[in-house]
Amino acid sequence: MYDYGAVFLFVCSCFFVRLMYTAVHIVLSRCKCVNTKYLKLPEYRQMYIQKNITKSAYLLCLVVYALYTILVPICFDNVWNTYQIHRLAVLYVSNDFMGIVCVDKLPNTTRIHHVISTVLVFASLSLDFQESDIGQAMFLYTFASATSYLVNLHLGVRLLVHKGDLLYLRYVAALIYVSACFCSWTWHVFWFFSRPVLNQYHILYLMLLCFIVRDDIILIQWLLC
Repeated sequence: MYDYGAVFLFVCSCFFVRLMYTAVHIVLSRCKCVNTKYLKLPEYRQMYIQKNITKSAYLLCLVVYALYTILVPICFDNVWNTYQIHRLAVLYVSNDFMGIVCVDKLPNTTRIHHVISTVLVFASLSLDFQESDIGQAMFLYTFASATSYLVNLHLGVRLLVHKGDLLYLRYVAALIYVSACFCSWTWHVFWFFSRPVLNQYHILYLMLLCFIVRDDIILIQWLLC
């Protein structure tokens, strides 16, 4: 049965994310240490900063909450709480959706990444995660991506300071991101080849995932340069 309650939560979260954009804008506009540089940026750049700072804070909260409510039961009891996963999934993807709607001139790979993640999350609202191996794979990839919230923080604040001021944050973010991606990709390779039966949905999922992986690789290359 499709989880329409999660869809309603998605709509509410989109409004909240947009309000957070405004809150970040107000704070940065009034913060004396960065407001001069921030206010000189074109609007699409300001929106990009708002998007990434908001997403970073949002993902941090989701990761902390998911650790206790979802990941611990999975690891110790193999219990996949579909109700909670659906809700955390729509909260996660509301950031990507609002990025598509509100931020102009996003890189094409990032825009495709956000579109595919949104489509996958809405498709997952019909899945029982206790039974669906594809749903479980989606959750693990999404959770691994969410642990890299420092990457979004770096993407936002790098435009507000001198280039060399954030090297430590950049390399820590890169280390976490590379580790998360490596673990997720490795798990997916073993997961794919251990399926007793592969159907068209497994193939479609991996084809869509390739676009997300491509964007991850581009971002990793940029962080390490």
